[in-house]
Amino acid sequence: MNPLDVVIVLAVAAVVVLCVRSIARGETSECSTCGDAGCTARYTGGRCRAADDMLRRANEALDKPGHPNAE
Repeated sequence: MNPLDVVIVLAVAAVVVLCVRSIARGETSECSTCGDAGCTARYTGGRCRAADDMLRRANEALDKPGHPNAE
């Protein structure tokens, strides 16, 4: 194995360790709050803040004019 292979293997191993550590700690991101068992919006038809925020940001991005060099 050359040094580049060793660096790549170490980087992949570090990512795997960090992923397992995150899962073991039970950490969640803001995107997963509507899928949590404690989220009542899912069952009561209420509003999901994470989904509303995602849609708002997507609509804002679509409303922006395109790059000047785009066709």
